[in-house]
Amino acid sequence: MGDPMWRLATSINYVSEHIFELNREVQVEIVVCDWGSETPINQVIVLTKRAASITRFVHVNPQLAQELQKDSPFGEVYALNVAARRSEGLYIGRIDQDTLVTAGFLGRFFDAFDKGSNPGFDMQNSYMFAARKQLPYSFVKQKPSIEQLDQCIKKYSKWIISEELRFCHWASPVGILMMHRDIWDDIGGYDERLIYYWFMDVDLATRLIKKYPIVNIGKVFGYEFFHLEHISNGFRFRHSHRKLNPAWSKSFDKPVLNPNGTDWGLNTHDLDTTSALSYQVLTSEDSKKFSGVMLVSKILMGTIRRWSYYQIKHVWYLIKILRRKPYL
Repeated sequence: MGDPMWRLATSINYVSEHIFELNREVQVEIVVCDWGSETPINQVIVLTKRAASITRFVHVNPQLAQELQKDSPFGEVYALNVAARRSEGLYIGRIDQDTLVTAGFLGRFFDAFDKGSNPGFDMQNSYMFAARKQLPYSFVKQKPSIEQLDQCIKKYSKWIISEELRFCHWASPVGILMMHRDIWDDIGGYDERLIYYWFMDVDLATRLIKKYPIVNIGKVFGYEFFHLEHISNGFRFRHSHRKLNPAWSKSFDKPVLNPNGTDWGLNTHDLDTTSALSYQVLTSEDSKKFSGVMLVSKILMGTIRRWSYYQIKHVWYLIKILRRKPYL
């Protein structure tokens, strides 16, 4: 699906620039779980000097990864838990490897945190979720620079519709989900039995919903999370060949808050933690120029396609998620 190392580096470099611009580099860290790579990611990725200084890579060797994920091609719940468990901040936010986090979100979040202002909810005791927006594949595939991505978001973000599921916003494609580290520890992160595809975020919410309120921070801090789209399929429905997680993962009737126990996130394992080996100085690049009219066209067509897709998907998903399944 294109160049995953470019998407990862771009996401890290992008948010790092904004972190430094806001003088928050001593308060923010980026933790990447490198799940099962034969050649560790930190040896091949090229970050900016700023990004490299605040980013850590936690490597899970291929043998251990294969043992835990069994017949699944990727043990995502383990990888997410490994990164969360080894984070050091008060708040831990989970994003995909190819999601751009803007200065707008960072500024509003820290403003509420620093001033102790009341954003309308208790940040320390809430599950915070925001759906993502999508930068169209036709634009992303040309590998725009950090500057071009930032200009695109600033100029055209109002034209991009959030992929939020209206009836159940926390089941939407994840822009970010955040919790105080005490909540992560209380619930044990993601259910590590869900080694297959889909529903792990839904399961997370349906486990904690009886104890912690779920807050749509997209409405509070803005929909400031932009996914670098990497699938081009027109109006066709997407289909994955991967085995789905069991239906009980969508159930609201979960009697166990923390199914993993105290050692969630491979806490008893001694994992290698390293920094990126290569970095560059970010400069104003002489990359190809994008026509404003052409870019607007790409944004609008991508938005229409995604909106149409999700209107149908959301109705189907709502029916599925509201069907009560027995919890195992």
